[in-house]
Amino acid sequence: MLGLGLASSHAAAMFEPKERWPTIYHAIPETTRGSQPHNAKSETPEVIGGYIERIHAGFDALRRQLEGYRASALIVVGDDQREMFDKSINPIFYIYTGEDAWGLDGTPYRPREERSRVEFRCHAELAQFVHKGLVKKGFDVAAGSILTPLGRPDEGIPHMVANPVPKVIPKLDIPIIPIFINEYFPPLPTADRCYNLGLALAELLSERPERIAIYASGGLSHDPVGPRAGWVDEPLDRWFLERIQRNDGEALKNLFTFDSDTVRGGTGEIRAWITVAGAMRRPARIIDYIPAHHAKTGLAFAYWPAVE
Repeated sequence: MLGLGLASSHAAAMFEPKERWPTIYHAIPETTRGSQPHNAKSETPEVIGGYIERIHAGFDALRRQLEGYRASALIVVGDDQREMFDKSINPIFYIYTGEDAWGLDGTPYRPREERSRVEFRCHAELAQFVHKGLVKKGFDVAAGSILTPLGRPDEGIPHMVANPVPKVIPKLDIPIIPIFINEYFPPLPTADRCYNLGLALAELLSERPERIAIYASGGLSHDPVGPRAGWVDEPLDRWFLERIQRNDGEALKNLFTFDSDTVRGGTGEIRAWITVAGAMRRPARIIDYIPAHHAKTGLAFAYWPAVE
């Protein structure tokens, strides 16, 4: 059964020391320079150090939830940013059904020689079950059992898995099932479609004897290399977190029915959280929220308490 939900951001700064945060912040398009939010100046090294302590605490809280649940598999829902796929193919939904996967620790802001290969166990049989079940339920999900990154072949599985998963599974002893949602490149799936994907996952997995958890990787508001790089839409983020606290699925399903500058770019990663909210269908608990301009992201941690 699917009994526990987790969610967190996966911004690059979260996995780097505070000395690299200014470099990450200033890695923005030339056209946006000079239009950064003034309150970013208040994020001194001491403030950033405090952010990092809260980030570590957030991941620790998620890890404890996962360990307490004694999960036998973790579904990881997130996006691809021209890593797994490239312009030759970009599926709306994709599930990896292989036996194992690999990626790199750290982020591209770290020298390549400081990044090492990380091996992940995957639950192939359960992934294949989910794939077949979702197709029967009307979701045209692409799948593959061989890890062949097209966009960044030297980096393996995308950062939506490679960076946060070792934080919540330090021993990497729980097999994972990566599910990718196109959250960046139009046309994008609606919030309603993502919420219904979560509903379908919960229904499918209610048949299974395993103790399964699901993890939304990404978000909240950000546009790291776009025209709003460095800006965080705090009202949008807080509105969204309040909706998952209230289990307000109807509101969540309408989030992307309108267009605005702040729902473009990386903010589209909220779709992963909406998918997990649909799978859980109960109130979430918010661990923390940090509107971190130097991380160029509204950073958040949440979980949906386990049920037996």
